[in-house]
Amino acid sequence: MFSCNQEDDIRICQVGENILYDTELSHRIALMDDDLNYEEAKEKAIQEWIDQEQIKLEIKHSQPEVYLKNTIRIEEELSQLNLFELENIYITQHLDSVISEEEIQEYYNTYRENYKDETYIVRALYLKVPDTLASTLSIENHYLLKNDKDIAEIKKIANLYATSFYFEESRWIYFDDLVRELTITSDKKEEILKNRGNQTFKENGETHYLNVLDFRTKSISSPMEIERAGIRRHILKRRVNNLRSKAKETILENVKEKYPVNFY
Repeated sequence: MFSCNQEDDIRICQVGENILYDTELSHRIALMDDDLNYEEAKEKAIQEWIDQEQIKLEIKHSQPEVYLKNTIRIEEELSQLNLFELENIYITQHLDSVISEEEIQEYYNTYRENYKDETYIVRALYLKVPDTLASTLSIENHYLLKNDKDIAEIKKIANLYATSFYFEESRWIYFDDLVRELTITSDKKEEILKNRGNQTFKENGETHYLNVLDFRTKSISSPMEIERAGIRRHILKRRVNNLRSKAKETILENVKEKYPVNFY
């Protein structure tokens, strides 16, 4: 595949009529594994070249038609690889990497559905009091809100002793906002919600009381600020793809003009 016959290039070895020159050897060494030292890489590269040449000669002599078919297949694969590299050069030269805020906003608006996620909203009670008071206030007897008396008693306790309190019987709140002061796993959150459960948690000298009365899912859009980097990548990728389709046609036209064909 290499063509190197310069008189000043050092000959390394020869198989048949093909010669391995130092220039090609250097390229082959560069492709070797990084964990090999120079001498190991050099020895391996030389041996691989020898094996390739000997196998090529054997198939060429014993099965010339197979050799020809394989050569054509390799040339086609090499042509596609070279074309891909030329396309990359074209893209690098012509890609406009400046993306305006207007483009990002337009993309976000157009594909807003892709940036939606499901979250939970709840109607619930949340109460937090110091551990030193929790055991004396009989909160366990009331925070399940079985009747109006329980509601009145919980509000009274909250007004006097709570360090954090939420209860809006007819209003919905994002569950993550409600329990942001609690260290609980996603699985535990799911369990509490699906069971419309009630739980008590003790953390950092505080007792937390949670009673989920009802829940539902709500679709929310991820803020554009969070998605900005991803949107920019999508826009650039779209530009690259557009350039690549144009690059192939342009490159083929250029090489036709630069390297004319003579038919016999």
